Formats: sequence, structure tokens, C-alpha cells
Amino acid sequence: MIEIVGGGLIGLSCAWELGRRGIEAVVYERDPLGVGSASWAGAGMIAPHGEAFPDEEWRQIGVESARLYPGFVAAVGGNIDFRPASEGVDGQVDPRDLLRELSKQVRTVQRDVTSLAECNGEQVVVCAGAWASQLAMPVAVEPVKGYLLAWDHFPPGTLPDILRHGETYIFQRQHGRVIAGSNEERVGFDRQIDAAQVAAVLQRARALWPPLADKEPDAVWFGFRPATADGRPVIRRIDARVVAAYGHYRNGILLAPWTAAWVADEVQRQLTK
Repeated sequence: MIEIVGGGLIGLSCAWELGRRGIEAVVYERDPLGVGSASWAGAGMIAPHGEAFPDEEWRQIGVESARLYPGFVAAVGGNIDFRPASEGVDGQVDPRDLLRELSKQVRTVQRDVTSLAECNGEQVVVCAGAWASQLAMPVAVEPVKGYLLAWDHFPPGTLPDILRHGETYIFQRQHGRVIAGSNEERVGFDRQIDAAQVAAVLQRARALWPPLADKEPDAVWFGFRPATADGRPVIRRIDARVVAAYGHYRNGILLAPWTAAWVADEVQRQLTK
């Protein structure tokens, strides 16, 4: 049995990919709803050219993961709001759709793992995102809080392209919801809604897309992005039993297919030794 700690998009994708290869895996997640996680809260940008990367190697990995996305979404199946990236054009996916469909196909147990000593699987994969440092991982990760705003009354197709300016972006889901973000706050796991931060995101969004000028958002939420000090994800083998896959920061949704394939390859290699 392979035990995966963390039931966000990375953890579920890893378990799903292992299952496709005939390797039984279980996901431990303390909050099955995922509220506050980067996956649940994420905008869902598939933007290997639009987002920042720590170096060219990780940018190329992002490009490869974007290339994998259409096959990944098709294989997961179900009703997933997805628009693939193309040359120079960002794509998008609704991460909550992916979480829902993956959860149907992956065994998930509600469990708060506070130490890897509590796990007894042949292999343990740490996909705990911003909470990974609580499991004494060798590379520290910090939660970076980010807000998103949404408007539900725009007809589908009102905003066909993703708008960007600096750190501000606005796009529309297929069903019509318009989403705007974002910001970054290093305030630990503070779960309070900061009205000043929301107002700042709203002001920038209205400047970028005038149709928002007289409309208040219908929903506001936040998530905790997992950031390492150097910005590089921690995707590596820790020891003969433990594999790490966390610290994706702003690119966890983009990198999910590539990460899942890498983890599954690494676990398979160890099991066949």
C-alpha cells in the first residue's frame, strides 16, 4: 500500500496515476472539503508562459505539464471546465472540478497525519502543500495567502480571453462565473478575511476590466500557496521510503500532471528494486 499525505490536487493526482498503473494507494486528508488549500482556492491557470518560475528548468517542466493536460483531463473524465493552453495563450481548468472527479476515483481517508511515524505504507508520498513543514520535511515551506473574487451574473462568453496586468488577472469560466485575483500575504495560516486586501484586489480588477466598476463581487475566498525560500518545488526522494511532492507555490495546478507522473515513476522504481 502506498500512503499519500495530503488530498489536494497534487496528492489526488499522484494516487490516481498510481492507480492507473495498478498500484494501490490511499490518500490521507484532514479536511476533505479542502477549504483554504491552494487547490480548492486556486484560479486554475495553465500558464507556463504567464506565471513566474524560479529558473528555466522549471519553466520547461511547466511547458511539458501543460502539454500533458489535455490527455490528463480526458483520462480523468467527468464534467471538467477546461481550456487547454496554446502557443502564447494561457489555458485554464476549474480545480474544483478536477478535485471532484479525482475524488470519485481515489480512496481518501479523513485523517490528520501529524508525523510520518504514523504511516506504515511501503512508500509514503508527502503532498501536504503549505502544511508540509509540520511533517518535519527537510525543505521548509511557508503559506502565502491569496484572495480571489468572483461575479456570477455575467453571461457565458462575455470575457473570451484572460486579461492580465502585473499581478492582476481576470477570466471567465465556461458557465459564466468571472474570477479576479490576486495578491500575496505572508501572514501564516490566518483565516480572517482582510477587507483592505479584498478592496485592493477589487480596485485593480475594476481598473483592468471596466464592466466590474459598479458591481460588487458575489464571492470572496482565499487559499494558502506553499512557497519554499528559493521558489523551487520539492519533488524528490527523501529516503528509501519517503517521497516529497510539495512547494509548488503558484503553479501546483499547472504542474499536477507532470508531478503525478514523476511520483508514480519514482514509486514504481523503488517497488521493483
